[in-house]
Amino acid sequence: MQRRGFSLIEVIFVLVILGVVASISSQIIVQVYENYILQRAIYSVSRKTELVATQIVNRLTYRIEGTTISKDHQAFLNGTATNNDWLPIEDVPVGGDKYTTVEWIGYDNDSFASDANPNWSGVANYEYDVNRSRFVTPGSNLNKTATIMSNLSNGRVDLTPNRPAGLIFMENNNYYTDSKEYNPLCMGMIPELSTSTRDCIFPVYNDTNNSITFTRNRDTNSTIRPKIITERYKLSWSAYAIAPEPQPNGLFKLVLYSNYQPWNGDSYLNATKHTLMGNVSVFKFSENGGIIHFKLCATEELGDNNISSCKEKVVMR
Repeated sequence: MQRRGFSLIEVIFVLVILGVVASISSQIIVQVYENYILQRAIYSVSRKTELVATQIVNRLTYRIEGTTISKDHQAFLNGTATNNDWLPIEDVPVGGDKYTTVEWIGYDNDSFASDANPNWSGVANYEYDVNRSRFVTPGSNLNKTATIMSNLSNGRVDLTPNRPAGLIFMENNNYYTDSKEYNPLCMGMIPELSTSTRDCIFPVYNDTNNSITFTRNRDTNSTIRPKIITERYKLSWSAYAIAPEPQPNGLFKLVLYSNYQPWNGDSYLNATKHTLMGNVSVFKFSENGGIIHFKLCATEELGDNNISSCKEKVVMR
């Protein structure tokens, strides 16, 4: 019986084919791996940017009307700030680089909405036991409000005379006394400036479970006694600020300042500071008609290349 083997030419031909197949396969594997790494980086930076943008929206949703401002962050950090280094957010020029922060006083939604019935009603009762120093707020559970505020602020606010909450009376275009209008300067938000006061944001404590007392017999100008302005109010235990701060790589980290009380003379330089996100390339914002629009872009390094993701959000109340 005669046996046939492979000729040398056939063996060489098979080896060539196997080499071509191996080369193509390795290129496909490398391409698939590179695409996987790229898609993972895109997903990672996009997810982080979306999470941070959503967190900013959630916090800004509970801002107290008329308190949202922007500052020249570096001027305030350096202690050189003047009246030209801050603006109400609606006055910030579009595309400008001077005013980089967003700062506001947030009303206490945590204790307000923690139960089926609000723990502070937001209503001042004019018809029962009211005077210049205190008022009754029917339907409130201020003892529980105090507990929640204390837990959230790490004991800095607990509705006692030494650790009061902040109160702002709410009414569109309201004037707190005579012709003096509610504005950030009189809400204690810019204590670094000599023209800043705390005349129209009132430190308060609960003397009973449903009555509120002012801690000041007189306002900061020592002439105006505290008084009830409108029958609706907001309680606050903290102000907030978001600011981009430089990184060594030329990008920014976006930081959140919280747990500081302007009505007690604090600024965000006294606040708790947390990094929301690193490698931020763009943080721009504007306000029109009470609606805040902002854009957030972040970058993730991938070898010699950078992957960027941008999110734009609007905040409506």
